Amino acid sequence: MMNLWRILVACLLVGLVYSAVTLYTVKIETRELDRALGRLEARGLAIQSEIDALDTEWSYLNSPDHLYYLIGLHSDVLQLQERVPDSFARLSELPPRGAGIDVQEAAQ
Repeated sequence: MMNLWRILVACLLVGLVYSAVTLYTVKIETRELDRALGRLEARGLAIQSEIDALDTEWSYLNSPDHLYYLIGLHSDVLQLQERVPDSFARLSELPPRGAGIDVQEAAQ
């Protein structure tokens, strides 16, 4: 009977040591994953900051004041004309859909 108790205590002691080693290993892995998560979160914040800066720059580049400045700066190259209501065609002036297009010409 005493031998049975000794074997049981020895098995429990081995199980306790195994559990402690496993728990320590899990603790180390958890700390490494926590550090990696912190690095990823910091990188995500840096990327979000870059996105915000690019959004701000995009808003500035597309602002009407900036576009008017660029048009004035490059008006000799662009040769843009101001839009007036007479520069658009009226619906009555447009040919009907498909009018004047030969089927053979369209295939070429």
